[in-house]
Amino acid sequence: MKSLRIYVDGSSLGNPGPAGIGIVVCDEQENILTTHQLSLPNATNNEAEYQAVIEALKLAKHLGADEVVILSDSELIVQQLNGNYRVKSPNLLRLHEEAMNMARNFKRFNAVYVPREKNKMANQLAQKASLASSLKFQSFQRRKVKISPSILSADFRRLGEVVRELEAGGADWIHFDIIDGRFAPNITFGFPVIEALRPETSLPFDVHLMIVEPERYVERFVRAGANILTVHPEATYQLHRTINMIKEAGAMAGVVLNPATPPEFVKPILHLLDLVLVMSVDPGFSGQKFLPFVLDKVRTIRTWIDEMGLETEVEIDGGVTEANAAECVNAGVTVIVSATGIFHSGKSVAEAIADLRRAAEKGLEEKQS
Repeated sequence: MKSLRIYVDGSSLGNPGPAGIGIVVCDEQENILTTHQLSLPNATNNEAEYQAVIEALKLAKHLGADEVVILSDSELIVQQLNGNYRVKSPNLLRLHEEAMNMARNFKRFNAVYVPREKNKMANQLAQKASLASSLKFQSFQRRKVKISPSILSADFRRLGEVVRELEAGGADWIHFDIIDGRFAPNITFGFPVIEALRPETSLPFDVHLMIVEPERYVERFVRAGANILTVHPEATYQLHRTINMIKEAGAMAGVVLNPATPPEFVKPILHLLDLVLVMSVDPGFSGQKFLPFVLDKVRTIRTWIDEMGLETEVEIDGGVTEANAAECVNAGVTVIVSATGIFHSGKSVAEAIADLRRAAEKGLEEKQS
């Protein structure tokens, strides 16, 4: 009787967005038999995870397996496959039913949760496939405005609800400001908060590390659930090595430039970056006033990206509102971070996100006209 242990992972760059799946097929002794990755044009993280399960079961059938164990670092999907959690989303329900119908082809089927570090190879395959999908299918999407609300201004008493509200309200990413009180004058939160919130949403976690020597904690943040990690060049002794470390851990990597940090800090490694985050306030606290001179830096970085033919995102954080969002996008920004503008706007989360996106896309229209 042939038994296979198959590690699976699904990764999405949006809500939904370009996505990919990674599959690692092993025998009972954990010897790798084959690997597989596939790009998906459009899916959420959970949809991509189910697609990975479906493709894994197809592969198992093709390889003549009688018994299959699916191993995933998505606790939600594992619980659903084992019949412990009800599937509520119509899209996920369709994929769930397809997966369960395929599972009936085997004499024994089981789904097991594994920590992210034990699923590293499948994670990396899925990340590469999702990035390839972004390049292949989303040439226009790279200039579509993404909104990444920062929970720094959220009600910390109900963060789980907040994260669910952000996903339902149309956020593309969720921004986490990690401050250690040394690099910037504030102390916020760390791994436990990210880890606790990870099961609440399929949105990418956009984690901004305002900490000294971030390389010490890269793997722990990725294990906790970070999909994107950005670091400051002033905070690490070896920026190039830290960027490679982030990518090897399976996350997207970026560099953050403070208002007084020149853009030349990123130019030598721009081709390695998934994003550049330009701070439009000095880091540390939400609610500060936007510094318009940073837009010259945005224009410079956007010019370099376009000249090199890169897909690198340009993110901006600090005092961005409906009043200046169009100007930011016109300068070359593709991702807007907002804390106070979302959570203290006097509007619902969904209304605040929609209004900020609408204002920002006016800049995109001007840029393309």
